[in-house]
Amino acid sequence: MKNSFIGAGAIGLAVLAGSTCLATSSAAAECKFAPVRKIDRDVGVDPQLLIDGACTDPDYNENTFVVDKTEQLSLEVSGGPTIPYTQVTGHFPATRTAATLLSYVRQSPTLFRQDYVFRFPAKAFWKHRSFQQQHPSGGGVVDNRMAFTNGAFSVNWMSASTANSVASHRHEAAATKVAKAYANKLYGNSAKIYSYFWGCSGGGIVSMAAAENTVGVWDGVQPQCLGPKGVATFHSFQWQAHYTMAIPQAKRDAIAAAAAPGGTGDIYAGLNDEEKAVLDEFIAAGYPLPAIGNHFKSLVPLVDPIDIRMADPTYEDDFWSKPGYAGANPPAYLKTALIDGWATITGIDRSADGAPETIRFDPATLPRLGVTGDNYLEFFVYGADGKTRQIDPETVVGEPSDNRRRYSLQGKYDPVAGTLALTGTTTNVFGKTSPLTNSKLLLDGLKIGGKIRVNNRFILAMYYYPRYSNIPGSRSYDQYRNADGSARYPQRADISVLWGANYRTMGGRVETGDVKTRTMIMEGMSDNLSWPIFNASYAEQIQHALGTAKADKTMRFYLHDNGNHSTGGGEPGIFQQSIQDLMAWVERGVTPPPSTRYTIRNGQVVPPPRAADRGGLQPVMTLAVNGGNRAIVAVGQPVKLAGQLEMPPATGKIVQYFWTVSGTDETPTDLSAPQQKVDVERTLSFPAAGSYLVRLTVNGQRDGQIDPFDKTLLRNFKEVRILVQ
Repeated sequence: MKNSFIGAGAIGLAVLAGSTCLATSSAAAECKFAPVRKIDRDVGVDPQLLIDGACTDPDYNENTFVVDKTEQLSLEVSGGPTIPYTQVTGHFPATRTAATLLSYVRQSPTLFRQDYVFRFPAKAFWKHRSFQQQHPSGGGVVDNRMAFTNGAFSVNWMSASTANSVASHRHEAAATKVAKAYANKLYGNSAKIYSYFWGCSGGGIVSMAAAENTVGVWDGVQPQCLGPKGVATFHSFQWQAHYTMAIPQAKRDAIAAAAAPGGTGDIYAGLNDEEKAVLDEFIAAGYPLPAIGNHFKSLVPLVDPIDIRMADPTYEDDFWSKPGYAGANPPAYLKTALIDGWATITGIDRSADGAPETIRFDPATLPRLGVTGDNYLEFFVYGADGKTRQIDPETVVGEPSDNRRRYSLQGKYDPVAGTLALTGTTTNVFGKTSPLTNSKLLLDGLKIGGKIRVNNRFILAMYYYPRYSNIPGSRSYDQYRNADGSARYPQRADISVLWGANYRTMGGRVETGDVKTRTMIMEGMSDNLSWPIFNASYAEQIQHALGTAKADKTMRFYLHDNGNHSTGGGEPGIFQQSIQDLMAWVERGVTPPPSTRYTIRNGQVVPPPRAADRGGLQPVMTLAVNGGNRAIVAVGQPVKLAGQLEMPPATGKIVQYFWTVSGTDETPTDLSAPQQKVDVERTLSFPAAGSYLVRLTVNGQRDGQIDPFDKTLLRNFKEVRILVQ
C-alpha cells in the first residue's frame, strides 16, 4: 500500500517504537518563484524557485512525498561492524502536464515522477549528517559504507534521465528536507543535521546550483569535474569534434603517444600546417595535453547544439558564405568532410493510413559521403518552388534534441539502397533508444520528383562555433583575440544561448560564483570532458564574486594529477579525505589545507613542481629514468630509476610506495616511520628487447596510516618508458 509520508497510515517503521506515522511539521511559507525573465522563455523552463531551509516547495514537500516501501536491512562492513539500516523507498508524483505548464515551458521537473531512496543507519551509528550525490542524467546513489561509517544517512535520486535533467536540485533540496524530518522522528532528534552534497559533470552543474541557489539546505557542497556555462556544455565537445574531424586517427594516435609519459614529446611530428594549427587550437582551448589520447572522439556532441540552431538560425548560412568564417574559404580537411547535394525522390512507401514510411532516391543524385561519414547527416525539405526551406515553427516539449525534427527529416539512411527509413528507432550517444519521429509539416512536403537536400552543413559549422562566440573572461578564448583584445573572428550577436543548458540544469540560474555555503571544487588533471581550465575558471569566479578574504573562508579548489572524469576524479582516497576535511570545516571550524596553486600557460593548467608551493591534498612526486622520462638501452643494460615523493604541508605523511613494471604490480614498500619526504632509487635491466612502461605509485595519509578505516589513502603516480633494443 502506498502512503503519503506525513499524516498517512502505518508505514512499517519498526524502529519507531510503535509509532504509525510522522507528525506533520509546523506550517512553513511556500518558496517563491522569481519573476519570469526573457532567458526563461528563451530556454523554455519554469522561473527560478527561491529555496531556503525554511520554505516549502509547492510541488515537493512532506505532504506530497509518497512512501512506497520501508525495509529493515543491514550492511556488513569489512573490517568493521554490521550496521543495521532503515531503507525508505518513495517518490514525489508528477504534478503537472505539458498542458498545465506556463505556455513557453518546454522542460520542467514537475512533468516526471521523482523517485528516491533514503537509507538511515541505526541510531548508534548516526552522527547528525546526511550525504547526497547527483548526476542529472545518471542518477546519484551514495555508497552505503561511505555514508554509514561517516555517521550519515543518504538521500538517493533514482529517476535521472536526459529529459528529466532540468532543475533537479529543486527536488533534491525538497528530498533532503523530507529525509531530515524523517530522521528527526526516527532518531528522536531535535539537533541540527549537517547535509553534504556533491556531483560530477552534470552533477557538478547541479551542485553549483546547490551552492549558489539555496540557503539553509546543504552545509557543504562539492562541485566536481564541473561544466561551467557554455564552455564545457557546448564548446569543449565542439573543439574535440573539430580536432577529430581535422586530424586522421593514425596521426591522433601518434600525438597521444608523443604526449604520453615516456613519449618523444614531439606532438607535431608528421602533421601538415593545417593539422598543426588545429592541434594548437585544441591545446590552447585548455584540453589537458597529457590525456590527449582520451579526447571525446565522437563527432556528435554529448549536448546536442539544437539550442544554438534555434537561437542563432542564420549561423549555418553565415558560416558557409560570409568572409571571416572558415566555411567561406574552407581548409582542405573541411572540404573533404562536407556533404551537400540534392537527391531526387523516386518513390515514397506509405503506411495504411497514408503516412510516409520510407523515401526512395535516385542513386545517381545521392551525394558522396565525406571523411566523417553519415554523422549527423540531415535531410532538408523545400517548398514547391524548390528554394524555400521548410522549418516547422512549433517548438517541441521534452528533450531539447526532440526539436531536431523541426529542421530535418529524421530517419535511417542507406546510401547503397538509396533509401531513408522514417520509422523505427534511433539511439543517441548515451545509448538510449527512442522511436523515430518526424514533423508533419516536413512529411507533407514530400512528393515524387521532389528533391531533398542531403547534407552535414550544420554540424560541421558547429565544430567552429567557439571561434565566433568568445565567452568573456574565459582564458580558452585568448587565442581568438588580437593584441588589443579585439576579436580575430566575426562574433555572433548574442551568445547567451550558450548558457541555456546550464540554465536548465541549474533551475533558472546561470552560475555567478556567489556561493552561499562551504564549497570544495575537485578536478582531475587528466579530465577529458570537463577540462582543468574550466574548473580553475569557476574557482576564480568565486574569488571575484566573494573577494579574496571571504573566498578563502568559503571555498577550496583542489587539483590532482592523473584524475579523470568521475566522482573524486577516479581517486577515491582523495575524495574521501576531502569529505573528511569538508565536514571538519563545517562542523568544527577546522581550516582545510590550502587550495592547489597553479598558473595557466597557453590553456594548460600547470601546478608548481614542489609540494610546498603546490598545496592541495595529493602527494607530489617526480620520477626519472637515467635522468629523463625515457631511456633507450641495450638488452641487459641497467637503467637507474629515481623518484622523489613529498606531501604538501599539513596534509599527512608518505606511508607506502610500490612499482609496476609492464603492468605487473610489485610488493609494496611500507614505511616503518611515515615521512614527509622520501627519495626512492632502484636499478633495472631487461632480458629481452621491447618497450617497457614503469610506474611508481605513492600513498600518503593524513594520520600516517597504511590501511585507514575511512579509506583516505592519498595516491599519485608517475610513469617512464624504457626502450630496449
